[in-house]
Amino acid sequence: MTDFKVVNVPGMLSVPVKSYDKHGNEIPDDGEWHRHTVTTQYVLAEFLVAKGLVDGVFSVDRKPDLIIMRSQLSPAGQAFVRASSDKWLRFIDRIGTTEATMMQKLERRWRTFNEPNAS
Repeated sequence: MTDFKVVNVPGMLSVPVKSYDKHGNEIPDDGEWHRHTVTTQYVLAEFLVAKGLVDGVFSVDRKPDLIIMRSQLSPAGQAFVRASSDKWLRFIDRIGTTEATMMQKLERRWRTFNEPNAS
């Protein structure tokens, strides 16, 4: 499989954002979208590291150049990302979703992911 960026903070920060008022006039960007999307990237990275799903990585710094490639994930990490990350991102893709809620939803996905393996 082709390698790709599972966590891509610089990619999220480089996305141009335009906002419009109710009359269709462009308004200055307040940075809220970037803050939210970068937070989701940090939360995902911290979760993957905390669960031991990133080979050889034991901590994550919240910095603007943070990238985690699929090839850096353990086999379980790759399977978890494949099975759960898109669903998780769709659920938390609302400005205002708190980090606690993001983590809670990841934990729920982790439990669901592990249920078939439970004895």
